[in-house]
Amino acid sequence: MATHLLKAEPDLVAHLGFILSEEEALKSWLTGVKVPNRDGSGYIGVNVWFRWPEGERQISYPYITIDLLSVEPNYGLWTSTFIQDPNGLYQPSVRPDLPPPPYDQGYNIREYLAMDIVWQVAVYSRSALHDRYLTSIFNTDILPPRPFFITNPADDVARRVDRVGFQVADAMETTESGTKRIFRKLYTITMLTEIPQQRFFDDVRGYQALRVYIPVVAREQFDSYFAQFIDGQLHPTEDFTDEEREAGGEYFYVAHEGADTPSA
Repeated sequence: MATHLLKAEPDLVAHLGFILSEEEALKSWLTGVKVPNRDGSGYIGVNVWFRWPEGERQISYPYITIDLLSVEPNYGLWTSTFIQDPNGLYQPSVRPDLPPPPYDQGYNIREYLAMDIVWQVAVYSRSALHDRYLTSIFNTDILPPRPFFITNPADDVARRVDRVGFQVADAMETTESGTKRIFRKLYTITMLTEIPQQRFFDDVRGYQALRVYIPVVAREQFDSYFAQFIDGQLHPTEDFTDEEREAGGEYFYVAHEGADTPSA
């Protein structure tokens, strides 16, 4: 049976990983909404669920559901720059334990690809008061018709969110006690996120050396040879003559330089 290496292993407990983390961020954004009681005696909490609540849950109005509609590449934000400038473009800080590269070279990785995640957020109410109240605060503060940002718990980076649609979808619910109106408002939103093109270490198999110098030295003279001709010296074969290096214990040396130099 074939096995597939995943780009990123999601943490299902903490909801970390592509789509999982974005959904967790959206649910956190919608959690905590309250509506006033009709008699003015206090407030009622609004539950948030993914898709329709499961049968074992007791449905209490009002409540909010989140449905994933699509995940699409945002080709308009893809660029022709294939390799990131390590000192320029955005890179998520997901590996704080990554050691710094030697010689201040920096790590080069392929650019992240912009993606749009589209959800439908449905708000259900049985009371006209709750429906109007929720519609009001959703349009002013929760899912406003302007770009806003929600922080992703996976990398603590804010994601841009846009509301791209709104629809009134009120319906009638038939119960044992009669028929009651259900107020339902549907919001379509899109979140801009990014996915990696590769594992970070796909192309980090070694550092490309610009110059390789391998001397063969008498064992008893190695320490003195290293201190004089190698330690802190960038160009041993240019800064010292063949006679000086031979006097220091060198039998011969091998040197490579240029684009075809083997990886270190």
